[in-house]
Amino acid sequence: MTPSIICRKLMHKLDGYHRKGDNIINRAVLWINGVQVDQSVSVSGRIFIRNEGKIRIGVGTRINSASWTNPIGGNDRTYLQIMRGGVLSIGDNSAISNTAITVAESVNIGRNVFIGAGCKIYDTDFHPIEAEFRFGDTVDITRTKTKRIIIEDGAFIGGHSIILKGSHIGENSVIGAGSVVAGNIPANEIWAGNPARFIKKIKDVMY
Repeated sequence: MTPSIICRKLMHKLDGYHRKGDNIINRAVLWINGVQVDQSVSVSGRIFIRNEGKIRIGVGTRINSASWTNPIGGNDRTYLQIMRGGVLSIGDNSAISNTAITVAESVNIGRNVFIGAGCKIYDTDFHPIEAEFRFGDTVDITRTKTKRIIIEDGAFIGGHSIILKGSHIGENSVIGAGSVVAGNIPANEIWAGNPARFIKKIKDVMY
């Protein structure tokens, strides 16, 4: 047996121990944060969750949350931040890699959705648009605008894309890598760019 084969076998065994340890920690993190999650959900790496609202993760969903789980992204983990009153719903058999999701109102991700490495999904502006309400004596965080995000079944969001408040991505549609979405994307279409623009239609996919 060559040294390279021995090394690969050793790394595989160590990786197995690593995954088991992470799985125990992730289950504890999910439980502590009150996440509604099926036992079939898998998390590779260590997920970060800050939950003051509600989170539901559907059957068979896979989450990558470490640089070693999907090195194409160059990002370190998946972050889920749910503000007070916010609701995050992730449907069955979806797949998410090293993605940051912040929810102030509602983010609804459907079934069989693929979200590539390094994506950001924000349903809030985080701060008021008007400068006078962002700092000084007239700070008023209640003027921050939020609007729910919907990502329908079968959508595919390319790596490093940003999905902004009020976006609605239609069934089976594809968002090109590095795109910025801030509006409605019809079903069965490819959009890409900053801001994302229509590229072409794709044929229907039946589940």
